[in-house]
Amino acid sequence: MLLTALLSAGAGLAAVVPALKTLVRFHDPIVIATAALGALPDRRTAGWRLYSVEAGQAVPIPFQFDPVGADGDVIVDGPAEFELGTDDQLVFMAKDTGDRAPEGLWPPGCDAVREIEVTDPVREGRGWSYLLHFAGPAPAPSPERYVVYDRATNRARSAFYEVEYAASRNFFTALSISPAAGGDGRNLLLQTRMIGQPTFRLLFTNVALRFTEQNSIVSVQGVRNGPVRAVRRVRLSVDLGHFPELPTGTVYTHHYLTSYTTPSRMRIPWMVLKALRDFTFEEVMDFRPEAMPMRYWDSANPSGVAWAQREGRPLVTDSDHDWWVHSGDSGTMLHAFVVPTEWRDWGIARGTVLRDEVGGSFAAGYSLLNMARLRRAGNYQLSTTDVVLPGRFAPGDERQAMEMLHSPLRTEVRPLPMPLETITHLNGAAGG
Repeated sequence: MLLTALLSAGAGLAAVVPALKTLVRFHDPIVIATAALGALPDRRTAGWRLYSVEAGQAVPIPFQFDPVGADGDVIVDGPAEFELGTDDQLVFMAKDTGDRAPEGLWPPGCDAVREIEVTDPVREGRGWSYLLHFAGPAPAPSPERYVVYDRATNRARSAFYEVEYAASRNFFTALSISPAAGGDGRNLLLQTRMIGQPTFRLLFTNVALRFTEQNSIVSVQGVRNGPVRAVRRVRLSVDLGHFPELPTGTVYTHHYLTSYTTPSRMRIPWMVLKALRDFTFEEVMDFRPEAMPMRYWDSANPSGVAWAQREGRPLVTDSDHDWWVHSGDSGTMLHAFVVPTEWRDWGIARGTVLRDEVGGSFAAGYSLLNMARLRRAGNYQLSTTDVVLPGRFAPGDERQAMEMLHSPLRTEVRPLPMPLETITHLNGAAGG
């Protein structure tokens, strides 16, 4: 009987003790595999809603379910509603968590609840959200959408930023930070630029090659827009003419309210590694002159440097660092580059690039140093993440964004018992 099943499901569960939210992380998305939700009464996504508790009231918050393929990546061309498998993902923002709910605080028609507790491992702050199932028509979800990707214009837009991708290429041609995020809405960029110069030993001679962002060929394979994130999938290759292509593959970019991130799998073939003699690489943002004045920071240059005047301070360019920031009237943005631990152990470094050239070109970004020290062929995981930081930058403002990358939030999911009157009502509706 339904009554027996529901009573059994709730047996042994501890009573919920209300508590106030103490979690302060703002930028972090929460991504939970469906398997962590436990045995679900219904695997159709249409019957579920996500809530947080504010001032004692249950409030719907933005969320989405994304289907995930056997390769572990989001299926970008799947339907909005579908049946959940164990690898699919529930996605919402940590900032939307709320207080811990007292028992029985749920809208009519709710027949199952999963409590999701989110914990900050650095400050031990906590917040909660509640995944609710409705056997009949579910209440309206939150109407808020944090980001959208327009495939026709190659633009991603949120309340914090807007970026434009070059058509059929792997670089940006526009970036603006909105007034709501401390910017002025102007386009900061001429474009992002890349240059790589590998040298290979072929037969009895060295062959030096050169590629730029114009050699990166992109085919957009799909986009999935949801209330919390937009996922863009592209097939990327680097055309080197008659020489075999440099590492290629499928690349996903996940756009959120304040950030976008591109996790990448980089394949280094054994033949390429064996022939490699030298490799210099640089990727920068080339800013518009009207975006100035701005100031640059990174962990190797913690006092900051102004583009137009170096103030007599030497610039450290060869110290490994994983973030840099630009800040000015047009807004503040942090850029992070995470590389495999092995690379750092081998002496590969992420160096500083900062230029203010005659003619008004202002650029900043990363160089990769000592890439010829690569010791192993195979697959490597890298990622780049860009985060809008509201207001003018002060040293220390980078911490929360970098904690998102280095100290991920922890989640724990618990099924909650339903009130007895709800169980009795459902049992009667099921015919005893």
